[in-house]
Amino acid sequence: MAKKIKDISLQNLPACAADFIKLVVKKMRYRKKVQADVQAELAAHFEDELKDCKTGEEKEKRAEKLITEFGDAKLLAVLMRRAKKRCRPLWRTVVARTFQTIGVLILCLILYVVWFVTGKPVITTDYVAELNRIACPADDESLNAAPFYRKAVEMTKDISEGGGIFYLLGSDYDEVNDVDKQLIRQWMADNAEAFELIIAGSEKPYCWHEYKTGQGTTEMMGIHIPDISGIRKLAFALRWRVWLAVEDGRYKEAFNDLKSFYRFGMHLRGDKTLIEQLVGMAIEALAINTLCDVFSECEIDSTELAAFQKDFEQMISGEDFVVSLKAEKLFIYDEIQRCFTEDRLGGGHLYFERLKRIWPMIYMYSAPLELISRRDWTAPLHILFTHPNKQQTREMVDRLFNYCDNIACKSPAQIRNEGIDVEKEIMEMVKGNILLEMLIPSIDGVIESGHRRRISVESTLTIVAILRYKKDTGSYPDSLQELKAAGHLKELPMDPYSDKPIIYKKTGENFILYSIGRNFTDDGGQFFYDDRGRPFSLGTKEAGDWIFWPVPKREK
Repeated sequence: MAKKIKDISLQNLPACAADFIKLVVKKMRYRKKVQADVQAELAAHFEDELKDCKTGEEKEKRAEKLITEFGDAKLLAVLMRRAKKRCRPLWRTVVARTFQTIGVLILCLILYVVWFVTGKPVITTDYVAELNRIACPADDESLNAAPFYRKAVEMTKDISEGGGIFYLLGSDYDEVNDVDKQLIRQWMADNAEAFELIIAGSEKPYCWHEYKTGQGTTEMMGIHIPDISGIRKLAFALRWRVWLAVEDGRYKEAFNDLKSFYRFGMHLRGDKTLIEQLVGMAIEALAINTLCDVFSECEIDSTELAAFQKDFEQMISGEDFVVSLKAEKLFIYDEIQRCFTEDRLGGGHLYFERLKRIWPMIYMYSAPLELISRRDWTAPLHILFTHPNKQQTREMVDRLFNYCDNIACKSPAQIRNEGIDVEKEIMEMVKGNILLEMLIPSIDGVIESGHRRRISVESTLTIVAILRYKKDTGSYPDSLQELKAAGHLKELPMDPYSDKPIIYKKTGENFILYSIGRNFTDDGGQFFYDDRGRPFSLGTKEAGDWIFWPVPKREK
């Protein structure tokens, strides 16, 4: 239709004029309707100027003169286009400018995304080497217990996780019949050398393991830690070694093994990985529970009790019950340098390829994009534009672990009285940082475990002191203060859930010693059983106390 209009409007003009108008219209490069209007206007202008011409030759000359006066066709086209734009309606201008802006923004977004995804991290620090540095307390390898434990684990590889002897070793003393006990005794005899290695290792002042990674990498996520499963199995075996020594009346050997048992757990703590420390704490707890079982089942004379108490007090005199988070901090530092680009605009942004690698390790097999979409539909935009950069993330980590150091000094009772919600405050500190939200462990539980470990050890020493007092005087003390006054106890053990001394009461021919437990309420020394008849020794957050004595027994 537009072509037809063109032909009609130019048919009465000389060829040179028609060609000139067509060239101007072509160079306008504008909407066809506007081009048609311009063509009609120019054609009308030429017709008005040529209407007085009598002959075709005269028209041709006049048209050439007009073309010369118009000047360059391209310049005229540009001027005509600008004029038409200035004359268009406001709404059309707004729409045009809007689409132009959107186009520019889309182009910028594409360029930014390309720039974003092409960024690469730069590995500047070997944090595995740093972990080995802080985990090694001495240069003298002869002081290290780790080689002894490692060799002991290697010598007892026949312990099967699926059953067999490990099933028996994992059972309580009163759950095993005489035939099974004989099997355990035989296994103990066959592996006597491994136990001697554990005993020898426990006498060493230090224990450190050289952390290594796979070939060609220095990732902390890939470090090789000690055989935790093998160590755990040996701990259960040590428990049985104590029980069998007690059964034979060899109390001195049993107490010596218990001290080695506890030092075995102590050696796994310190500036090591969190999982090693948790296993070490579990071994310590197993040793303490075994010790209390021995006290509850056997009559031990005062001299042996006093000797054990003295040795045990000396053994734990320098013990730090706070869980070390240094390795966890280095682990997060290492992931920051691997999950953020280096030296780019904005101080380093997330490197999504690394996130895709570590995400399944933390959230099993879910795809990162799927998890992001579940978390918040704006997460992709947050990652691109508002996520904390590398430097800000490092500062978050420093603030977080400073906070943890400060909060670890507070007992659960102080934390509760001050209205501190540790988990909530920690998540608020890392809010909006996807990487840290992924990597931060359950700090409040880790901190609380240190306080639980301390009161567990101190309450056990108190039990020893009470039993000594009974042997010496013929009756239990009326109070823990009386026990201290008699010189059987140096300091009163403080309950972290009340910030008061743990509760001691005489009960006829026995006594009860307990903490008010995780519900922060004195339930009178009451504890609860699960559906399998096992006692909740620590109580629950709803009810029940943490009973140290008498030793809770499984319901029949």
